[in-house]
Amino acid sequence: MSFSQFVIRNTIRNKRLYMAYFLSTLFAVMVFFTFTGFAFHPALSDGLNASARQGMLGAAIIIYAFSFFFVLYSMDVFIQSRKKEFGLLMIQGMSPKQLKRMIFIENLVIGFFATFIGGFAGIGFSQIILLISNHLIHVQLAFYFPLQAMLITIAAFTLLFFMIAFFIQFRLPKLKLQTLLKAGDLGKGMIKGSLLKGILAIVLIGVGYAVALLVPGMMVPVVMIPVIFLVVVGTRFLFNQLSVWSIEKLKKNQKIFWKKTNMVIFSDLSFRMKDNARSFFLVSVISTVAFAAIGTLYSFQQMILESAANVPYEFQISGEEIKIMPTSNEFTALLEEKGIQVDQAEYRLYTDQNQINYITESDYNQLAKVADKPQIQTNGQAVQLEFKSEFNTGNQATKLTQVEIAGQQILPVSKSEKEEILPAFNATVVVPDTVNFAKMTYTKSVVWQPKDASREDLIALGKTQEGNYLFTAKTSMTQSIIDGYKPILFVGIFIGIVFFVSAGSFLYFRLYSDMDVDVEKFKMIYKMGLAKKELKKMINQQVGILFFTPIIVSVIHGAVALTAMFHIFGQSMQLAGWQVLGAFVLIQIVYYMIARIFYFNKVYKLVQS
Repeated sequence: MSFSQFVIRNTIRNKRLYMAYFLSTLFAVMVFFTFTGFAFHPALSDGLNASARQGMLGAAIIIYAFSFFFVLYSMDVFIQSRKKEFGLLMIQGMSPKQLKRMIFIENLVIGFFATFIGGFAGIGFSQIILLISNHLIHVQLAFYFPLQAMLITIAAFTLLFFMIAFFIQFRLPKLKLQTLLKAGDLGKGMIKGSLLKGILAIVLIGVGYAVALLVPGMMVPVVMIPVIFLVVVGTRFLFNQLSVWSIEKLKKNQKIFWKKTNMVIFSDLSFRMKDNARSFFLVSVISTVAFAAIGTLYSFQQMILESAANVPYEFQISGEEIKIMPTSNEFTALLEEKGIQVDQAEYRLYTDQNQINYITESDYNQLAKVADKPQIQTNGQAVQLEFKSEFNTGNQATKLTQVEIAGQQILPVSKSEKEEILPAFNATVVVPDTVNFAKMTYTKSVVWQPKDASREDLIALGKTQEGNYLFTAKTSMTQSIIDGYKPILFVGIFIGIVFFVSAGSFLYFRLYSDMDVDVEKFKMIYKMGLAKKELKKMINQQVGILFFTPIIVSVIHGAVALTAMFHIFGQSMQLAGWQVLGAFVLIQIVYYMIARIFYFNKVYKLVQS
């Protein structure tokens, strides 16, 4: 048997040992292939402008670079967990040169299978992304076989695995044979926790939060880089200093430490805190990026759609009366020709030199009837309108006590009413029909509200007035906004999903890389009389700490980041942001429930063997 055959057979036969690393590399290939497939999708690429194409190219480079470091990190953890195996091979006569060659061939074998299987898995993964994107941003893309993406993925990852196979040789543990053989008993090493650095972690994160939340909205982009730096450094100290110090304090509390199986849990955390701290930090930062990216883009899309939805009527034309009436008559005739029943109304909106808008009581009530809203009775006085708009909270008009109309008549403002039927954002007042506006300038508007038209009909009708800046078609405008932002939103949401799933993959790989140590530990305790129920509880706690510690931190980071983003628009945290964070927490809970079941079954089976 040749050396290459030995390496290939060893890789194939030790499936469990290589499975975590293989799945990690397969995931990286799958993600890159999926994105590349979308980048070359005819429905997206044919409609992109130059800047959007550059954005897709930049995103592909980011994902490829991320894949490189992700696979490199996974391989590094994989190598470090095999020290004992390397020691046994060296006892049997394998030279350091042969050891490096073995790693090189192993990496190529795993890379070969991961590339091809990951490519086909990417086809299925792309369908999941399509379903998510269709629900979030209404992207509807037909299925196609991405041959070009497949060829690019094979070429790119063949090069990537060759580079990693070369560089990883320099990461082989340079330890004595005796140290390699005892690697499984030495642990990963402890970090000595510092209370001072722990306090510094709280201060850095607190200052970062305070700056992000307290600066004026338009200053948020300016302070973004310093805030990110403070929070990232603070998070690093939080996990490798404050968490370690907290664990040591809990270990000294005998009431907590000696309660049931807490001794094993805390001892295990201390035993492997060096790797756990690094993993927690990476996962929290990556997850925060995912939360912020998807939360910002999804919220921004909701804001745009909400603004469009605030247009009170399906169709409206506004401008000088002499200019709009021919178009208005033609559009009314078109509606009659299509057999579409509508409620129609006309009104005049007068504006004085103080930029105060006026509408007569009869015109307003005519609009209210079309919009099916309460009507207003002025009783000879003025009524100010307060505009109900979730995204106009920072621009409310000044409250008036009286109005002077055309310098001739003064009316007291008797009350204010909240309304949603008049598309005006300056101070607006409803006045009696008897008011004489003299030669005050006005804007004439005609509105139509269809009763039984489909969405396709509404879009088609709106397109008949494309290019007419005086005409507004709500459904057609909304669809145009969606189509225009679709590529950018899709790319951003995709990258966010990639980062979050990558964070989960980090946790999965971290969990399974230490399985052998866990099995040996639980075997000894099991022989001493540990019950299956207690073993299950300990594993649930261990997996729970691994899965939820970084996610809790990243959710808090993400909530602050999204709140700061909303401050740019003069708003507090909106429902869209909480929906994104809640969805990620729910996914993490499901991921934890699945992982703990599979991990427990695997460990329990090995403990009993």
